[in-house]
Amino acid sequence: MKRRYKFALVTMGFLISLLLGACHSNELSKPDNEAGLNGSFETTDSGYLVNWAFFPNPETNGLFQVSIDTTKAQEGRQSLQLYNNQSEKTVGFRSRRVVVEPSKTYKLSFAIQKNDGHLKVRRIVQDKSGTDNRRSEIIVDTSSTSSNWETFEETLAIAEGERHVVLIFLFDGPGRLWVDHVRVEEVIE
Repeated sequence: MKRRYKFALVTMGFLISLLLGACHSNELSKPDNEAGLNGSFETTDSGYLVNWAFFPNPETNGLFQVSIDTTKAQEGRQSLQLYNNQSEKTVGFRSRRVVVEPSKTYKLSFAIQKNDGHLKVRRIVQDKSGTDNRRSEIIVDTSSTSSNWETFEETLAIAEGERHVVLIFLFDGPGRLWVDHVRVEEVIE
């Protein structure tokens, strides 16, 4: 029984690695180790926000547009704006891996505004290598339109063997989405 379980886990890990590898080939990412999470979307490179990966690649796919909006910001000077002009097509973006420590508790939070469309936010907790998804859960699933900023929060206890948190925003169009003030912060008790 243990042998089958181990085989199933290894097989699932391999399939997830293949899937992530395939996704990576069709995404746009501008890494910058100095910028951290860049959850207030203030640091850019060639018009794109650093440390966030957009998929499918907005430069090669006409499904959606990514822009910086200086007229709507909950924190700082600007926010991320995503416009999906296709119905029943999912576009999205994901954070870089945020390092977390076992046996500690973290607060994940972000603010959104949305005109039409359907938003899902998936939180993934990974192992040290970043290839094994230990936990994955949809933490936001909404179709409601909001003209004011709505803040979403989750408190997350990190278990032994877990070392990274990734946030994935999936947006079905047509619609427009603004995101700002994304945080992964340790809860100090």
